[in-house]
Amino acid sequence: MSDEVLLKAFRQHLWPAYTLYYTKPLTIVRGEGSYVWDIEGGKYLDFFGGILVTAAGHGHPKILARIHEQVDRILHTSTLYIHENMVRLAKALAEKAPGGLSTSYFTNSGSEANETAIMLAKMYTGQQDIIVLRNAYSGRTTLTTNLTGNAAWRPLGSEIPGIHHAAAPYCYRCPFKSTYPECGLACAEDVENLIRTTTRQGKIAAFFAEPIQGVGGFVTPPEDYFQAVADIVKRYGGSSSLTRSKRASAGRACIGSASSIGALNRTS
Repeated sequence: MSDEVLLKAFRQHLWPAYTLYYTKPLTIVRGEGSYVWDIEGGKYLDFFGGILVTAAGHGHPKILARIHEQVDRILHTSTLYIHENMVRLAKALAEKAPGGLSTSYFTNSGSEANETAIMLAKMYTGQQDIIVLRNAYSGRTTLTTNLTGNAAWRPLGSEIPGIHHAAAPYCYRCPFKSTYPECGLACAEDVENLIRTTTRQGKIAAFFAEPIQGVGGFVTPPEDYFQAVADIVKRYGGSSSLTRSKRASAGRACIGSASSIGALNRTS
């Protein structure tokens, strides 16, 4: 199909929720290394990487060889049966994870991982309140859009009770009009104020945050922010931690004592 025919069919048969870049959207047909080619033969240096997913580049021969090897053996069974690669991956993660984290639960998407993390936090603590950050992005399901603190990614109003948005630790555009470190980590104090004033009996199930906010503007917190928040959360929540990852933008869900790998190493 030509570019014009594909675009017409795209708009006819796919939901408008699929946002396309550029006035004349690109039809990508192949990729190799750091480059992609469009349907007209145009070559582009790929700085986008499939929303940060193709970190190893396109068509890496070692990755392609392993994919072909697995597809030739068997494509799918389900988690009702043991598969060696699943066990090997879980073991490799356990060897690298901090704080005695030794087991994994694999999901199909970041939204599903986040939903699982929130459910587990609530089950473990017996609490319902979740603290998240403004400017955060968590996914496209009903729960994860409610966790999201960015209006552009919230198609519905708040439908799930118990979700509270604290100020983001955004030093470049500080919501408190202050400067680090003279601010005394006002953004971390805001987490405690939120817990004390908006939650049921001052108890929470989890503090849920991205170590570096992606959709929110690549917001990097001060170095001691997560340790300060971990100490606060420990006073108002449980005593263990839960990690999660979303696509290539790593994150943590915290039940109590830790909210990032660094904080986890110092508090576990």
